Amino acid sequence: MTRNDVPKAMSRRHGLRAMAIVAGCAAGWVLAPGLAGAENRRTFGLEIRDGKVTAAENTIRVTEGEEVQIDWTTDKAVQLHLHGYDIEARAEPGRGVSMTFQAHTAGRFPIAAHGAAHGTVIYLEVYPR
Repeated sequence: MTRNDVPKAMSRRHGLRAMAIVAGCAAGWVLAPGLAGAENRRTFGLEIRDGKVTAAENTIRVTEGEEVQIDWTTDKAVQLHLHGYDIEARAEPGRGVSMTFQAHTAGRFPIAAHGAAHGTVIYLEVYPR
């Protein structure tokens, strides 16, 4: 190996190291949004009994941009529909169901039940940032 070969070997190592760093950063950038969403998720557990939500409040309040998860349990089969977001979920006794979404639009949105219960069971209010 001559003196001229040493810089080439070092530059290859530096190039490989730089590529590894760039790949690691890119992987972090791609994976971070999913991880951040899980940490910043607002979760609400709601139960429907005799056609009504048992929660003391009749409104869920979140801020625009938040990830929201609503976990439902029910005593009778019911189709749930979050109006304005067009999200539907079917809840059955003994088997909970979740609605997970990004609160992207500010406003007040009814969550309606179709089936054993019918009509608005709770509201979602999304406040602007």
